[in-house]
Amino acid sequence: MNNDYPPLQMPQPQTAVRRAEKPRPVPLAPEVLDRRSEIVNRLKEQIVPLSDSLRGLSDVERRSVFYKLEHGAPVSLVGTGLKPVAEPSERFTLAVPTSTDLTRLTAKLDEFLTATPRQGVVPNSRLATAMQSIQLGQPTDRLSQELLENYETLIRQPRVICEVELLSLQTGKNQQRDELQQFRSLLKAELDRDAGMGALFEHEEIKGTCRAVIRCTGAIFRKLVQDRDWQRRIYWFEARPEFQTFHSIVENFSIDQLGPITSPADDAPVVCIVDSGVTAGNPFLRPVVREELLKSFLRSAPDNPSDEYGHGSGVASLAAFNVLNPAPGARNVGKVWIAGARILTADNQLEEDRLFSNLLREVVEYFVPRGVKIFNLSVNVRNLSWNKSAKRTHPGRSWVARTIDQLSHDYDVVFVVSTGNIIPLAVCDFHSNGKPYPVYFTDEETCILDPSQAALALTVGSIAATTLAAGQVARARAIALQGHPSPFTRSGPGIRQEIKPELTDYGGNYLIEEDGGQVRLNPGLGVAVASHQLTPALRHDSGTSLAAPRATHKLALILRDLRSLEIEPSAALLKAFTVNSARYSMADDELEALREAVGAAHSLNVLGYGRPDDLRATDCDPHSVVLFYQGEIETDTIAFLDIPVPPNLQQAGREIKRLTVTVAYSPEVQRWGLETYLGTALKWRVFRGDVPREDVITAMSVTEDDESEQPASEAAAEVEEQGLPNELGFNLGITRRSRGTVQHDIAEWNIHKPGFSSNNYTLAVAAYNKWNRNNAPPVRFAVVVRIEETSQSAEIYHEIRNSLIALEVQTRV
Repeated sequence: MNNDYPPLQMPQPQTAVRRAEKPRPVPLAPEVLDRRSEIVNRLKEQIVPLSDSLRGLSDVERRSVFYKLEHGAPVSLVGTGLKPVAEPSERFTLAVPTSTDLTRLTAKLDEFLTATPRQGVVPNSRLATAMQSIQLGQPTDRLSQELLENYETLIRQPRVICEVELLSLQTGKNQQRDELQQFRSLLKAELDRDAGMGALFEHEEIKGTCRAVIRCTGAIFRKLVQDRDWQRRIYWFEARPEFQTFHSIVENFSIDQLGPITSPADDAPVVCIVDSGVTAGNPFLRPVVREELLKSFLRSAPDNPSDEYGHGSGVASLAAFNVLNPAPGARNVGKVWIAGARILTADNQLEEDRLFSNLLREVVEYFVPRGVKIFNLSVNVRNLSWNKSAKRTHPGRSWVARTIDQLSHDYDVVFVVSTGNIIPLAVCDFHSNGKPYPVYFTDEETCILDPSQAALALTVGSIAATTLAAGQVARARAIALQGHPSPFTRSGPGIRQEIKPELTDYGGNYLIEEDGGQVRLNPGLGVAVASHQLTPALRHDSGTSLAAPRATHKLALILRDLRSLEIEPSAALLKAFTVNSARYSMADDELEALREAVGAAHSLNVLGYGRPDDLRATDCDPHSVVLFYQGEIETDTIAFLDIPVPPNLQQAGREIKRLTVTVAYSPEVQRWGLETYLGTALKWRVFRGDVPREDVITAMSVTEDDESEQPASEAAAEVEEQGLPNELGFNLGITRRSRGTVQHDIAEWNIHKPGFSSNNYTLAVAAYNKWNRNNAPPVRFAVVVRIEETSQSAEIYHEIRNSLIALEVQTRV
């Protein structure tokens, strides 16, 4: 940070209430009515027999019925009399009836049949046009993909451990709690009869659902799946999480050859490494670890927070140093203090009776009162892919990701999560099957791993730091060029189809043999990290689990810089500063080649917004200025923030002027709910200074559909259709960027006309109440804006600062 040019704080925004406009009824064309009638009749042919059958069942029998809906795109079941009981994929939803028949569903279809557009949207059009079929569900539809594939084997096993989810359909909280307690008692009684093998372990209850770990024989497992009574009580079966990490020891290193390894400043931030533990005695870690903040959450080893597997220590070293320099005489300077939460055993697994989500909750509740705001989770569940287009009804649960989002909102903390890794064998198979690097990033098998889809977490992928391999590699080459996506990194999108990962950083590379195409690790292509031993103290790894702590390190340094300005940032402001600083490490032509290989839209889910830069995040100079704001926004309101864009930008002629905007927010998330994940959605737009503020308020106050599936390439058409006056054009467009809780975009222009700065530019941020609640709580949000004049011929810092001072005075008056 340049102390002579600190970032500038934006004044309080003006606000206005969003209002709805009554649509003008438009008569429907006969061909439209015919097409709608065809759609509705086709669906009713399937629904009516199911409804008649349901009406003839007793209450007890009805409780064991569930349906499997197939659809071409996600659908909302609000008001249909159906309640989802497993998280919908792109193509399937499992749902149970909440009434004695399905007339509410057919009523929705009848409404679609004759409805006229409201704000450009036909009511229930998504439900009617996307839904392809509805049929009775089968017992095995409740199995995760892994359990389904191994079902015939599992039911013959002497021992099965899995996680189950229980569901109560009662209406009141107390009634739900009582019914879930009854279900657990029945489940425990069933397991107690299981020849001494059965056991009900740790469980977690959230809003009418209960997640639990069970152990049983294969025979009892089959009964729980097939029995009608248990179909009513257990609505989902999930395999136990298996964690994905890398570790490899490198010889021929002596700690005695190094220069000094120094500790961070006393007031440096503390980050918590949630992993396999941290070995405080390692020479690299000894100066940076706060030993009083090392804690084991293992019941089998509550007094041993040390790393017995060899992963958490390496992650911790990068979070503290960013880069370890093993060269003789090199000095390694720690800048971040390390706390450690050990949640994994020496075998890199959860304890048999523990829930991953419960452990994370315990970790946050323990460390937040001790001053920790940033948590690094470089742990991914290798058997849980987040793939919305997979073949099964439910390709990946989001119970853990949901917990991360809840904790992020409730405690105002930041989770940094890795995307997970593609193993060398899989990369080799892709190359052998005609999907070479980087084309295979479009394959569904390379999607991000749970819990990196978390909406409020910062997800980090990996790029290659070098192509220089070590050892005898005459007939082998590095797969990725420097700065390009690592061959093992995984791609999004996230839980709401938002851009994931948001960030990338250096995590290593793979080597591929020219003869035979074997893919393998190589120490020279990896990242130097601390080992979990005293000697050798160093090892080399490759993986996204090592890119994440580097982003964590930079996040912590941004926190330090803001605190030095006496600013206590919210999690939203920290994320906004970090993402706003990100840039790609590839040349423009290389980036374009990647976009051609994987698709322009999907390239964002490989590289995110780029690699963060803690120095750039808060750095200003006479020609480049960072503005920021943090506060709260009420739902169904619009905040109008002033961005002073000085008229002396005209001095730069045709050179590029750039406006980089990042808006981050921390909405509530469903504790258990599947149609609308976020309680509040945000959208933002920027208008030039030649647009009167009254016109902006009028245009932005009108209700619009913020769940549009319109592609980003049509963003300009969307603006024109809605009649928004002279909106500044951004690279991604409003539809593409608005799906995430971190929304980042860049606008560039060459000629700055005099009228552009006749008034301040306006950043309009609109908040949408997605749960239709009265008195919905306000949402924390933050804005970071950088204004750049790239030719450095116009000094703008003092112009902008003076404008902000004048605005502040005006606001106070």
